[in-house]
Amino acid sequence: MPLKKIFITFILFFSMLGLSGSTFAKEAKKSNAEILVEVDSKIQAALDAIPAGDSKAIASLIKEASETAGDLSASYKYEFERDKANIKLKNARNLTKKSDFSGAEQDLKNARELFANLPNFE
Repeated sequence: MPLKKIFITFILFFSMLGLSGSTFAKEAKKSNAEILVEVDSKIQAALDAIPAGDSKAIASLIKEASETAGDLSASYKYEFERDKANIKLKNARNLTKKSDFSGAEQDLKNARELFANLPNFE
């Protein structure tokens, strides 16, 4: 009986130490420059979709840009400026849902400019 308890103890001990393959996998982290390019292309896609007037499609494109921008990080000031740009995206999305496409277009352009200036705060 004690041999069985020792065996179970060793099995539990080694199973707790066991590491999964995901522990060894490296996280594929993109640089801020790559993320900014993606955000810019998604904002441009939203701007290009405005003449069509499909508010749901435009809102989803803006949401994708905002989610992608969430991956940007650096210093406190950088994140503060990123959040200001995200607020512009959120305003553009809300205006799109209300079918105010001219206001949404202006907010998208402002957000694009704010994202373009982000490398100055790294």
